[in-house]
Amino acid sequence: MNLRPHLAALALVLALTACVSDDTDFGSIINDISKEDVTPIDISLDFSALDEADDTPITDPEDPYYSDYVENDTFDRLVYIHYDGATATLTGAIDRVDAVTDGAHVTITSQSGRMDYVVSGTSTDGSLKIYSDNKFKLTLAGVQLTNPTGAAINDQCGKSMYLVLADGTTNTLTDGATYVVDEGEQMKGALFSEGQIIVSGKGSLTVNASGGHGIASDDYIRFRPGCQVHVATSAGHGIKANDGIFVDGGVINVEVTGDGFKGLKSDRDIEVNGGRTTVVTSGASRLNEEEAIGESEGGYSSCAGLKSDYGIYIAGGTVRVRSTGEGGKGINATTGLAITGGNVAVVTTGTRGQSAPKGIKSDTDISISGGSIYSYSAASTPLEAGETLTVADGYTTYESLPRRVIITY
Repeated sequence: MNLRPHLAALALVLALTACVSDDTDFGSIINDISKEDVTPIDISLDFSALDEADDTPITDPEDPYYSDYVENDTFDRLVYIHYDGATATLTGAIDRVDAVTDGAHVTITSQSGRMDYVVSGTSTDGSLKIYSDNKFKLTLAGVQLTNPTGAAINDQCGKSMYLVLADGTTNTLTDGATYVVDEGEQMKGALFSEGQIIVSGKGSLTVNASGGHGIASDDYIRFRPGCQVHVATSAGHGIKANDGIFVDGGVINVEVTGDGFKGLKSDRDIEVNGGRTTVVTSGASRLNEEEAIGESEGGYSSCAGLKSDYGIYIAGGTVRVRSTGEGGKGINATTGLAITGGNVAVVTTGTRGQSAPKGIKSDTDISISGGSIYSYSAASTPLEAGETLTVADGYTTYESLPRRVIITY
């Protein structure tokens, strides 16, 4: 079935596909909804445990994703960094690194070999900054770290950073409202990396950002099954990557309160293959021409749960988005959106102002071929394709109302 997007003034809308790859099932919710009742379903942050299959590393060196598995390399040089108030202590293989400490601010200026930095302790005025020509492993093993003048963790290495959340540990990273940045460098969030960030482990990480993004990479970010990540930001995007965001699993919760910011924002593709990703935004639109390219009305940029300047691909897992601010969008892709599996639920309750609060949107094509999809928009279209909208045959439920779309396979 092919539909052109503007056939109806009220805008036909379709909902995205979903294979059940976790313990969340929207089937009962969808089946209990009547056509007369257009009250949106409730979407809120969900920190409950998720039953996920173990993540089996790829062992073929020729596979393009082989290097994303920390298990495929050896990081046998351990340096322990322990924060205690106004001080930080380094022990272990310290002969393999050059390090400078200033109170509880630690700078690794160089390293020799494959290093594993194991970080623990507490400081309200500390940070960790790493320079390296080699990829490294960073194990968070129960750390509560706040940097009043910038990133709590600042990776200036362009290689991979394997961020491992030690099993059973609770970790918190917090930035400051104002950043002091060294000349010639960038520092874009409370947890920042010039290179890739690959998150694994069965611990938890909370990131609180008031001066920049929550988690930011100038390369790509990947989340593996088992991790628990909570990001709250008022001054930037929750999770921001230049070269892609890949959610293979884990429990991801993102809160965005600033105007015009996104929960997950990538300059390249966003792929969701598993896990449970929940994004709640409450900010309004803002005038920002650079940020607004490809996503705005009249030069205004609105909040969004997932926003890609390229494509968005959902093949599994659960994606839940609630946007309450003026013009806020749920899922917003520029060059195309495809859903072949997973559970997708989007609710936008904001008013129409400088931007329109659409549920699921692509500037070009939308393709739906499986899963469970629910999309609601109180003041605009629940689903909109700028070019072609394709819904494959085989669905068991297909409902298209002015404010709500439901599709199940």
